[in-house]
Amino acid sequence: MKGGQEVLDQLFDAARSVQALPALVPEAIDVCTGYALQRQALEQRLARGEQLSGWKIAFAGSAAQARFGLDEPAYGSLTDAMSVEPGNPVSLPRLIQPKLEIELAFVFGRSLPAGHCRDEDILAAIGEVAPAFEIADCRWQQWRFGAGAFLADNAAAGLYSLGQRVAFDALRHACIAYRLECDGVLCGVGDTLDREDSPLRNLCWLVRRLLADGQWVEAGQVVLSGSLLAPLDVQPATYRLHMLGTELALVFVAEPAPA
Repeated sequence: MKGGQEVLDQLFDAARSVQALPALVPEAIDVCTGYALQRQALEQRLARGEQLSGWKIAFAGSAAQARFGLDEPAYGSLTDAMSVEPGNPVSLPRLIQPKLEIELAFVFGRSLPAGHCRDEDILAAIGEVAPAFEIADCRWQQWRFGAGAFLADNAAAGLYSLGQRVAFDALRHACIAYRLECDGVLCGVGDTLDREDSPLRNLCWLVRRLLADGQWVEAGQVVLSGSLLAPLDVQPATYRLHMLGTELALVFVAEPAPA
């Protein structure tokens, strides 16, 4: 395998040039190395002035995990540079090969200390929930990767956008209905009840994994729950997510962003 810093340099250059990298053979980077490279890349982002704003969950379902030889989900980090305010158009030329995911976003109301946390402790730390879009953007050509390369790519974290926040209630928000439209055409509907990869289960798994990995979980951080519908290839259009009694709209445009 290439040196770890060389891989990170190439991933950084891929994001800057908006050009995908040739895929590595699946065994080139193992899971432990992938997470180590992800943490190193986050440290470099923070050193450049970005602020850690939260975390994303990937491979939440058992089928995706089995495909990559995993026995649990995966995670990546979010920073303030990835956040898109509702109403601000997203320029497609700034992205490499984006896919749109709809998610439930949890916002921590208080920090969690290191050590074991029960589900009740984790849920009690959540202050708000919100509808969310994640714009996943893989830097490996044609979304081809092994699990370690995916993790080194920060679990394909690209951009994200949060809608209107509401106070979190663990009982009331165990079942949340959602509907996604693209330019008025229905793309998918569903709810979170009885999902194998329920958002609340994903949340509790993530917090325990982060604390075990020595990461910090602080008030104000966001957790994206994992995609609630199959990821969509993005086109210039307006996507509208109906969830939690509100609507979150995200507009993609074909023109480059103003310099």
